[in-house]
Amino acid sequence: MSLLKIPFILASALGIHWSFRAGPKPPVSEVVPSGTITETFIIWIRGHQVHTLSKISALAVWSVEVASILVARLDPSYTPEGVYEARAVQLLRTLHPTPITTAFLAGSLVVTVCGAFRRYCVLTLGKQWNAVLRIRKGHRLITSGPYSVVRHPSYTAFFLQYVGLVVMHGSQGSWMRESGVLQVPFVKVLVAINFILLTFVAGVAILRPSWEDKMLHHAFGEEWERWAKSVKYRLLPGVY
Repeated sequence: MSLLKIPFILASALGIHWSFRAGPKPPVSEVVPSGTITETFIIWIRGHQVHTLSKISALAVWSVEVASILVARLDPSYTPEGVYEARAVQLLRTLHPTPITTAFLAGSLVVTVCGAFRRYCVLTLGKQWNAVLRIRKGHRLITSGPYSVVRHPSYTAFFLQYVGLVVMHGSQGSWMRESGVLQVPFVKVLVAINFILLTFVAGVAILRPSWEDKMLHHAFGEEWERWAKSVKYRLLPGVY
């Protein structure tokens, strides 16, 4: 049964890959200074490729889970000839594959779908999209596609993807909690750091739309006001 988890793991990894593509770094002249510590920290994260390290960490966890599933299918007497390969197989054999759970399926589906949706938002914005708040030369107000439903659908997708990751890895019976991987040296520290970082960014996904609305209102005036009147909600229709 564990082999059936692999397609869902790979799909989730693809969703994270789509979601964490930050786009090209904008010229300094195009960055809109917000004056907030939060936005300064986001620019620091962007400049130091911290988001890339988070993506690599997430993909590494899934890679180890897939490897542990495959190794569990090997003959118990099999030992690779190479020293490092043998140690890797030995380590993977100490990890316990876990069955597919409802929480795993739900989390995987949310991570994958929201990653694809966030990518759709990025493609809709085109060259105007970036992780750093800015107004580019020739900037247009995009009101079509997902931006005709809520004003900041990319943040909606990221926040829901964060929830999916927490459910997928933090629920009872999850591989992260039950396999023993957290007992491997430094893994627990890395997981804690990534969880704190993702929680911070998920919080920003809730707060940042108001800052971006002010920036866009200042740049587009009445055009933004007509759009905001038509598309009333920032993140979730009928909620916020």
